Amino acid sequence: MYSSKIRNVILFIVLIFSCSVRAQDYRLGVYGSTNVTWVPLENELLRGPGRVGWGFGFVFNRFLNPKNAFSVGLDIATLNHHITFPTYDSLMVGNPLINVRVKNRFDYFSFPIAYRMFWGQVGYYNPFVTFGLNLGFRRRQQVEYEPNYEHFNRNINNALLFNFMFGVGTNYELAPNTDFFLEMLFNRSLLNNIKETAVPELKDEQPRFSFLTLRVGLLF
Repeated sequence: MYSSKIRNVILFIVLIFSCSVRAQDYRLGVYGSTNVTWVPLENELLRGPGRVGWGFGFVFNRFLNPKNAFSVGLDIATLNHHITFPTYDSLMVGNPLINVRVKNRFDYFSFPIAYRMFWGQVGYYNPFVTFGLNLGFRRRQQVEYEPNYEHFNRNINNALLFNFMFGVGTNYELAPNTDFFLEMLFNRSLLNNIKETAVPELKDEQPRFSFLTLRVGLLF
């Protein structure tokens, strides 16, 4: 069901593009991406180191003038990260303190809305800065624990992803109607992404995703 919905959205975007008259006021792009995700935690006993994820998406730019544009899109990606925390092991004699590692895979789709400001054409290059918001929804989660005790909660992620994003990039003109683009985005979640009830050890923290995303794609 999910794959058919995504396919319909993609076909709808392509249909809009194919039925429109190509003009410099509108640009449609497709990209692949990779990201590094981590969870900043204040307690020194807790650790949330970064891991690599991946994704792809579509972007639609509406230019107000040659140096300013609104950008909307569809992003389908996976965020991976670890969290390590100390806890008492009630299954062992003496309830010893052990370190538990959570491997969290968070699959989502999102709708970024951003404003882009271009520096201006410099040879074949056109650098820009981007800032905006990104609203996403969880598709799937895969949670693993070390040690792998059955009583640990596997449903730890909130379903909603809402983050601020800021980045820089550049377009490179390959042909009159085709640009290569490269973009680096920093994303910071504005909501807690991990349920406090699922991981009580994080109750005094704000477990929010931070991630750097590198996008590489084409604009038509």
